[in-house]
Amino acid sequence: MDDIISGQALFLFLCFILLCFLIFTTAISRRRSSRGASTLPPGPPRLPIIGNIHLVGKNPHCSFADLSKTYGPVMSLKLGCLNSVVISSREAAREVLRTHDQILSGRFVNEALRSINHHDFSVAYLHPSSPRWRLLRKISVTQLFSPQRIEATKTLRMKKVQELINFVSESSEREEAVDISRASFVTALNIISNLLFSVDLGNYDSRNSSVFQNMVTGIMASAGAPDIANFFPFLRFLDLQGNVKKFKGCSERLFKVFRGFYDARITENSARTDDRDVSSSDFLDALIDLNQGDEAELNIIQIEHLLFDLFTAGTDTN
Repeated sequence: MDDIISGQALFLFLCFILLCFLIFTTAISRRRSSRGASTLPPGPPRLPIIGNIHLVGKNPHCSFADLSKTYGPVMSLKLGCLNSVVISSREAAREVLRTHDQILSGRFVNEALRSINHHDFSVAYLHPSSPRWRLLRKISVTQLFSPQRIEATKTLRMKKVQELINFVSESSEREEAVDISRASFVTALNIISNLLFSVDLGNYDSRNSSVFQNMVTGIMASAGAPDIANFFPFLRFLDLQGNVKKFKGCSERLFKVFRGFYDARITENSARTDDRDVSSSDFLDALIDLNQGDEAELNIIQIEHLLFDLFTAGTDTN
């Protein structure tokens, strides 16, 4: 009997602590909101704790469009602890994306990305005025996206597309079903892996491609999934939906693949007795050159995160 009473008392005490914590955080949130309310656009009334989350619905774009009819093309929403400004007209979007693009070019960093500090290294999240962003952009443009490089890799891309066509044709002759999603992923995987590492990482008849596909889709799904910690940061340590755990697991496996290619190339270059053929160099060679010497422009962590950006963007076919 005493154990039951003690258990009930402990439960009530924990509920009391939680209630006090919620009241405290709500009071702080309201105080901050009142200070910044004069600088925010108009928006719908907010509920305690959740703000305007209940107004978002299953189709946020439709909900935002409906709300904009009442509160205008530029409105503010309180999503948990997060202040958001919604732009829903062509004129306002032009003002944001063109006239004030430098000021408003930052991106929200969710908990999944924050778990591996990707925002500190990613060309997609660094501010365009930072020297590091300019360096990463310069490397990407000169080594991958310049007209000369695009023309030089045209034969490679055509070869990989032809391999896809041959696979579909052969499967048709055998009257076998083709998983188009997986086949297109293998094609994209082999194109980007050849551009970066000069190897095929995928095979239409191999399960290895599925492993890479699961890694990429796992990264994209966990990074893009709604996460309660993004709206209530004080809950981040709980990882209630498991997004952070899944994202970190997939990312670490991908980083391990990159580190393996990097170490193997370093070993290969060290064992080389003749000069390297510059015409056959790939993106990894260019990164290694920037990592060597006393005045290295990139460290191994920056290289891994740059490869992470390019690899996931280049192979995500969803």
